[in-house]
Amino acid sequence: MATSALVIEEVEKYFPVPQRGWRAFVDPFAPLTQPALCGVSFRVEPGEVTALIGANGSGKSTLLRILATLLVPTRGCAFVAGHDVEREAALARAQLGFHSATDGGFYGRLSARENLEFFAAMNNLFGKQADERIGEVTELMGLGAFLGSQVRTLSTGQVHRLGLARAMLHRPSVLLLDEPTRSLDPIAASEFRRFLKAELVDRHGTTVLFSSHTLAEVEQLADRVVLLDKGLLLACDRPRDLRGATGADTLEQALERLILRGHHAEVAS
Repeated sequence: MATSALVIEEVEKYFPVPQRGWRAFVDPFAPLTQPALCGVSFRVEPGEVTALIGANGSGKSTLLRILATLLVPTRGCAFVAGHDVEREAALARAQLGFHSATDGGFYGRLSARENLEFFAAMNNLFGKQADERIGEVTELMGLGAFLGSQVRTLSTGQVHRLGLARAMLHRPSVLLLDEPTRSLDPIAASEFRRFLKAELVDRHGTTVLFSSHTLAEVEQLADRVVLLDKGLLLACDRPRDLRGATGADTLEQALERLILRGHHAEVAS
């Protein structure tokens, strides 16, 4: 039986709530933690593209960071290509590429090429092999004209492209993307989606889990949609099945109805 590319089992994540000033004394029974994820479970199979959907604060980025081994779950467990993200973090990281539209993580005084050479070495890519991969990803992301420029001189969109190039350097089997087209212009975003589907997924069998607020992008790319709301998993299914189950004409209507049902269930309980 083939191993699922991603396994998320009853994952919970709580963050401490700052207790400042008079609140710490007046309300000693106030909760000390707030939930970001509440028992989330689902699987992503090899070669599948799955979209994370939800409002800001629904837990999408938290879940991606747990899978990327940047956060540890409070409860539950998660696996990347069969490796526990908490106990086997190094093995899990070797299988994945991660990029967030809000993260930089580059060395500002080094050039774009020097940064990519550094991260290639971190992924055991050296010499000719590293040069070939850097050439491939920078051509894809349109970075050729900026490779010699210090990262601190690049625009937000250019740094975003550089981050996507870094995530794909070592041809990971699993790609985790947090709003991957957020800072790209329409032409660059369209070209990236085409490459993601045709080259990475269809040709190389890469598994992709990505978050997005663009429903047209979700319908174009995603085999399945995972809907999160306030840390709760409300749905995990194919877009057409979500529409059918809710009697909706569009994915947007289906998601709205699912969220409304979730709110009603929360009030009833």
